[in-house]
Amino acid sequence: MIRLDGRTLTLPSLSQVCSGATVLVDESARLRAIDGQWAAERIAAVRPLYARNTGVGANRDQPSDDDAPTDHGLAILRSHAAGWGDCLAPRRIRCALAIRANQMLAGGSGADVDLALALASLADGPEGDLPQVHRNGALGTSDLTALAEVGMTLLGERPRANGDRRLSYAMRSVDALPLMSSHAFTLADGALGCLDLQRLSQVALTVCALSWVALKGNLEAVGHAVRTVTPFPGAIFVASHMTNLLATQGIEPIHLQDFFGLRTWPQVHGPLIDRLADLQFVVETSINTSSENPVFLTGPDESAAHHGAFQAAYLALALDASLLALTRSARSGQSRIAHLLTDSTTGLPRFLADVREGSSGLLIGEYVAGSAMASIRDHASSPASVQTISISAGVEDDASFASVAASRFPPAVASYRRLLAVELVCAVRALRLRGTPLHGLLNEAFDACAGLPNGMADRDVEPDFSAAEELLDHPPLAPSSFAR
Repeated sequence: MIRLDGRTLTLPSLSQVCSGATVLVDESARLRAIDGQWAAERIAAVRPLYARNTGVGANRDQPSDDDAPTDHGLAILRSHAAGWGDCLAPRRIRCALAIRANQMLAGGSGADVDLALALASLADGPEGDLPQVHRNGALGTSDLTALAEVGMTLLGERPRANGDRRLSYAMRSVDALPLMSSHAFTLADGALGCLDLQRLSQVALTVCALSWVALKGNLEAVGHAVRTVTPFPGAIFVASHMTNLLATQGIEPIHLQDFFGLRTWPQVHGPLIDRLADLQFVVETSINTSSENPVFLTGPDESAAHHGAFQAAYLALALDASLLALTRSARSGQSRIAHLLTDSTTGLPRFLADVREGSSGLLIGEYVAGSAMASIRDHASSPASVQTISISAGVEDDASFASVAASRFPPAVASYRRLLAVELVCAVRALRLRGTPLHGLLNEAFDACAGLPNGMADRDVEPDFSAAEELLDHPPLAPSSFAR
């Protein structure tokens, strides 16, 4: 059960919502949202408020039609529901709905609290009742098209996933823009992408440790001195964790100092862990904040403010930085794969193949890892946050493009998973060839890989890689929770 209170929603809680956990609304948050609703109504009676009694965009200074006040906001909603491309997966829609409800419960939207309750109800309702939401259409200045599609579904003007068009919520005109004034779908992509990469970044430590033993790497590269000369939280964590995994393995190193895929692992994987921590902070701050424009303050300082919190520069930069950091970790894994397959100094057969001349063994692993690496680079090489645009007669003359950055996470995560799977298959085969006894947590991880296909004769190895991907989701390779 996940309780929405507008203040304490976390990424792990959102993950539970995506898995169908019951969503409840905190009573104090409900009352806070009602206070915001009343404040908005009082303020709107005495001054212009964007989209409540004015147009939007370049029409910001034009008053709305006084003869049709109940239609103005709904007309804005209908005119913005122009998303396009593929429809989002149910788990991402659930996540976004919970985020939007939670933000409204922070109390600054001025919207009817029943709207937040309706969104919360959808978040844990039947999959067929979810709105159909298209991925594209946002510029990083609120997810206008996606949230307008949600509004159209609530009104019964767009079909749900099951094709039903029944009316489920009688939305007030003045609540249309507050509904749309959020990055809920971009934040959902960022939240789920962050969770996926945090888990895989932990898995990568175990996979690297298996490779380290197979390659007989030098433990000085993760020793106490490293934690002194690379005093960054992520690097310190990586070095400490690798020491815990490797110190009892009795490795006799081959080289005085190893190739970079081993020797610089704390320095290249640590930044990924740190950037993901930054991303988690930005996302969790954003999902517990009233960022609607205008925003309403209640109490003795009751007021309304028009502002620029829709400009998601913090989020865009955190997303881009995480993807850039991912390239460094992935490149290190690609390096280890190459050395497991072709480094003659290891004493392992080339391509980890059998004794028959010309055998390919796991040769194709380098190709698969290379294609995964290319995909990751492709999604990180042109940071979305450097883009800009000027629209609406120059009134909106910059955009964060956070939505574009967030959309790159699913394919980048998928590519990283495949690269880790290839390394795991290579490391396990190398360890089987060596017959090296393992100890502690690393032995548990190796034993968990017992189901990977055995034998060295050339065969279809795609099932090996697919089976390894499945292992990445389960202990002891995958931690039950991320902890730095």
